[in-house]
Amino acid sequence: TSTGAIVNMMSNDTTQMQRFIQFSPFIACAPLQVAFALFLLYQQVGNATFAGLGFLFGLLPVNVFVFAFVGKYRRATLKESDNRVKLVNEVLAGIRIIKFYAWETPFRKQIEAIRSLELQHLTRLAYVSAVGFSMIMLSAPIILPIIVFATYISISEEPLTAAKAFTTVALFNIMRFPFAFMPMGFLQYIQAKISLGRIAFLMNLEELEDYVEIGKDGEKCEGPEEESPEDATPARSVILEGINLTLERGKLYGVVGSVGSGKSSLLSAILGDMSPTEGTVVKIPHKRPEIAAGYTSYCSQTPWVVNDTLRGNILFGRDFDEPRYEKVITCCALKDDLAVLPAGDLTEIGEKGINLSGGQKARVSLARALYSTNSQLMLFDDPLSAVDSHVGEHLFSKAINGEITKGTTRLLVTHHVHYLPRCDKVIMLKDGKVEHFDSYANLQKAGVNFAGAVKFSEGGDKKGKKRSESVGSVGEDGGDEVEDKEKKEFTKEEQAEGKDLVKEEEVMEGDVSTSAYLHYAKAGGLWVAFSIIFVQACGKASEISAGFWLSYWAEESISAVVAGAALTDSKTLWYLHIFAALSVGGVLALTMRSIFMAWHRLHASKQLHEELTTSIMRAPVSYFDVTPTGRILNRFAADMDKIDLELTNSLAQGTGTMFNVMQSYVTISIATKGIFLIPLLPLTFIYYKVQQWFRKSSTEIQRVENVTRSPIFSDFSQTLSGTSTIRAYDEQDRFSQNCRDAFDVNNAGYQLVQFCNNWLGIRLDILGGFVGAFVAGLALATSNEGSGGLIPAGWVGLALLESNQATNFLKHGVRMIAQVEAQMSSVERILYYAQNVAPEAEERTDQDPPEDWPKSGEIKITDASMKYRNGPLVLKKLSLEIKGGEKIGVVGRTGSGKSSLMTTLFRIVELSEGNINIDGVDIGTIGTFPLRSKLSIIPQDPVLFSNTVKYNLDPFNLATEDELWAVLEKVQLGAVIRELENGLDEKVAEGGENFSQGQRQLLCIARSVLRKPKILICDEATASIDNATDELIQLMIRENFKDSTVMTIAHRLGTVMDSDRVLVLDDGTIAEYDTPKVLMKKKGGFFRGMVEKAEKS
Repeated sequence: TSTGAIVNMMSNDTTQMQRFIQFSPFIACAPLQVAFALFLLYQQVGNATFAGLGFLFGLLPVNVFVFAFVGKYRRATLKESDNRVKLVNEVLAGIRIIKFYAWETPFRKQIEAIRSLELQHLTRLAYVSAVGFSMIMLSAPIILPIIVFATYISISEEPLTAAKAFTTVALFNIMRFPFAFMPMGFLQYIQAKISLGRIAFLMNLEELEDYVEIGKDGEKCEGPEEESPEDATPARSVILEGINLTLERGKLYGVVGSVGSGKSSLLSAILGDMSPTEGTVVKIPHKRPEIAAGYTSYCSQTPWVVNDTLRGNILFGRDFDEPRYEKVITCCALKDDLAVLPAGDLTEIGEKGINLSGGQKARVSLARALYSTNSQLMLFDDPLSAVDSHVGEHLFSKAINGEITKGTTRLLVTHHVHYLPRCDKVIMLKDGKVEHFDSYANLQKAGVNFAGAVKFSEGGDKKGKKRSESVGSVGEDGGDEVEDKEKKEFTKEEQAEGKDLVKEEEVMEGDVSTSAYLHYAKAGGLWVAFSIIFVQACGKASEISAGFWLSYWAEESISAVVAGAALTDSKTLWYLHIFAALSVGGVLALTMRSIFMAWHRLHASKQLHEELTTSIMRAPVSYFDVTPTGRILNRFAADMDKIDLELTNSLAQGTGTMFNVMQSYVTISIATKGIFLIPLLPLTFIYYKVQQWFRKSSTEIQRVENVTRSPIFSDFSQTLSGTSTIRAYDEQDRFSQNCRDAFDVNNAGYQLVQFCNNWLGIRLDILGGFVGAFVAGLALATSNEGSGGLIPAGWVGLALLESNQATNFLKHGVRMIAQVEAQMSSVERILYYAQNVAPEAEERTDQDPPEDWPKSGEIKITDASMKYRNGPLVLKKLSLEIKGGEKIGVVGRTGSGKSSLMTTLFRIVELSEGNINIDGVDIGTIGTFPLRSKLSIIPQDPVLFSNTVKYNLDPFNLATEDELWAVLEKVQLGAVIRELENGLDEKVAEGGENFSQGQRQLLCIARSVLRKPKILICDEATASIDNATDELIQLMIRENFKDSTVMTIAHRLGTVMDSDRVLVLDDGTIAEYDTPKVLMKKKGGFFRGMVEKAEKS
């Protein structure tokens, strides 16, 4: 089950069940109301009632048919809705890489393609509902009087008197509300049943088998033991096979192996996150038996951080122990990072840690593991690959193998084999099996190959060493040297912004703007909106005419009786035919209105979704830094669901009932010869005031309910992405409680909405009582059964009938109009994103360069300055030139501006001043698409999307299959992909979960090779890859990009030692820029100092 499906269940499916509960009283009461009305009807017209009953029974098979189609199309709609929300969630998670690769267009088209499928099913659902329910259910109370009257005239010898006629019509009007609510109730029942089934399916999924056992202290196995577990997942058959390990308490175990060998899977198996086919994991009990929680600490390969302060991420729900905390901060080399954060450890690090570099996130994750005082087992999944050698050595000696972890059992997955001699034992994996398990010394004696890095790590000959044998360089996180860093001073405004990175969600005030209504009307088509009003007016005119025709018929019948005669059969049939024609006209108008409204709804939904998607895809990356993913998902899921399903239904009911109210008041006014106008004006004013009071409160409360729903999405999505870490720390209850707290806050707003509805209902009932009492009193005062009254008896009956209807319609109509305004806030919220999110630069301009640009890849930067949002400058008057085809290494401490420089090349962030020229073209004057599509980047954190392997490599479908296979062979993935059942068409699981971290990185490298860019940016692309593969990749990059300009942000010094030149940045300025050879000769130089520190480590 995908994240998108689960999010949809949480938002839409639970809402469907909630709506059903709201409708359930109507569903229960409606049959009873109809049955009671039919009983009273029998008292009036006798056996003619059975004709109407037969008509109702005749509708049953038609209803079953309609409901079957509704259920079918609703299921199909939900399936596509799940896919859409899932894709939007993935796009938001990978928005940076989408921007870097200029992939906005294919992903926007993919979202709209899924939306198009969803709308196809919604279209069928809308028209089946419109024709089926409107023509069959809503028209029944209008058709039934015709059938009953015709039958009565045919079989009864008694004339149809005014009393009998109006009582009969009154009873049919009583049935109007049950007949109106029954289809909505049954529709809601179908939707709720489908939603409940989806949720039940999720709840009934097989849970992870608890194969992790707690043994007895003193057993032969003193630590975690895996007894031949063969772990499998749905995406891959067997990942680990025949694992037999006994790990002793308090020892450090190094875990090594090539990409895809099963290193991360081994840790997952120990955590209990796999699906074993056989075997168990046995853990010894805690030293303190009273402690059940916190046994395990886990540092995942891709660091998982929550949208909280840096301190909150380290504490992870545990009490603050300052001495312990300070010790952990020191061991994880985080002190200097706190010095450059605006609010220190109280800085809000943003969703997915956007305020931190990759290495900083890895060290925060490591600090979280170390802070746990109860932990007896620590699992580290390659946390050292994101940091330079100096910091890596500090982390290994002080944290992983330091005093702070003494007495705990530790497993360290690493590609840095020079740490292995200091591990108690080494586990070498190959193809999911343990190839070697012994001490490093014994394995070395046995001739085990550790990828050629052993000599250097042991202090052997350093001359002529390979690039992969280098200890490292100071890269993204290379500024952890305490002695070299000064504490940065921040203004109060910068400190406040650091504490509150994520901005509060915008909340509109006052009435929903007229522009929102107008935009919605235009989105569905103004001519359709006017057609709806026109058809509705025609229908009501037809119903008013039918009412007066019935009065005229009754008057003629009374006059005939007074004269001692009766209406002839032909005249009676003539009256009946006219009455039937006028009634059928109302039915046709009702059906046409429903069809027009369905058409308008679908086109408005399509237009609004397109506007929302386009706006989000065109938003700058900085927007996503301060806007939680859950807030945006709320628009795509809950708000769009309201527009797709709820808003139109509320509009239909609101406008329909208000037209009914006008119909009733016009009829009463005419029937009472204008006397009813005397109380009508003050009553209208009172109704208006009550509705105004209600609207002001209900709209604002609905906005509060909308806003408080966004944190639910954020918490939910965040929790789903970190389940392994949450389970490892036994924090399920805390995160579940966080979600429940968010639900409680949201439900408080929803409860207030219901209170408002009840408040309105009571007051409208009271006012309706006054209307009915006035009309009844007027009838008594002005009429008699003969012809001498001021108002004819037939008209009095019509007035009483309409006053009863008006009360019910007015109460429902005012509530529906207020509900429309509350639901229009969803349109308002989507329009806010569509119209107020400032887009980044245009994708294309009139000054775009020719298709073959750039030809050489020459870069010239002149006086470039840049800052993030309202912060200080992070690049300061930077000027340099890079020749076409040059290989440039970029190094510098944390916050020196390395990543900032790269983002300016792609115009992810615009320059504050200065300019950048590529092959003589100022990139600030051209569109973002020709710029980004001609550059390429290999990011440190690989991003894959749940589509085919082919799509992940080439979403524009520009390459041939032969070219794709050739690229995969170059990055050592050809054999892996060929082994998959569908090859290039194999589906990539959400987040790339059916590939290892290293394989994901190789696929990202393959993308860049396929693009053949003239300028390539490498953000230490091989950090998650073993040394042997790293060697091949570096060689492949040199061969495939020998004519391209390559800029490499380095974490390992060896990566830049063979560069043409090295750019050393410090505090946003150029500290040094020359060949490695020249920089190494420079005494006291930045670069030389970094290399010397790296070699000492």
